[in-house]
Amino acid sequence: MNSREAISRALAINNITLPDPELDRISTYMEYLLEWNERINLISRASLENTASHHIADSVLAARMLPPARRITDLGTGGGLPGIIISILAPETEVILCDTKAKKINFLNNCIRDLNLPHTRVHDAATSPPERNSDILVCRAFATLDKILREGKKYLQPGGKIFAFKGRMTTVREELKALPKKIRYETVAYSLKTPDESHERTLVSITT
Repeated sequence: MNSREAISRALAINNITLPDPELDRISTYMEYLLEWNERINLISRASLENTASHHIADSVLAARMLPPARRITDLGTGGGLPGIIISILAPETEVILCDTKAKKINFLNNCIRDLNLPHTRVHDAATSPPERNSDILVCRAFATLDKILREGKKYLQPGGKIFAFKGRMTTVREELKALPKKIRYETVAYSLKTPDESHERTLVSITT
């Protein structure tokens, strides 16, 4: 099984089909991800099928749940998930990939160049101050909700929204209790299906 076949299978289980050009670019991205992951720690569960299911399909689901936006920041993007996927699926949206690790930033810059993503760039949060100009901030497998809110507000224009992609609702409820009382949020439960099981996911959207 090659990367394209693995991704197609992972998406089909979740009732998702993509046009060939998008599928081709995502397949190329996953190949880069697996290749670089042998040298630097970008993702866990780095087998072909696990990467397709637990990282690529999960990020496609996340990207499809976002409203249209002019500019999106992916905070703590790591290996570019879900930011690179958003860039491929919404090529006219400006996407800012935000991280602090030099090796990951180098990987992301290589992906942007080789995948020809002209509206995508990297922000080095370790050396540059936040740019408070995004409509939406996304994060996946990054931090607790109170930290996401604290850090995420620095990148959003007034009225911007945070979309945090989290795991089980039972865990999310505990994190929600730590948010300030005045914060407005909504939660949406959904599932990521893999060949072996269905995984509970929760989208938390926070209005800043």
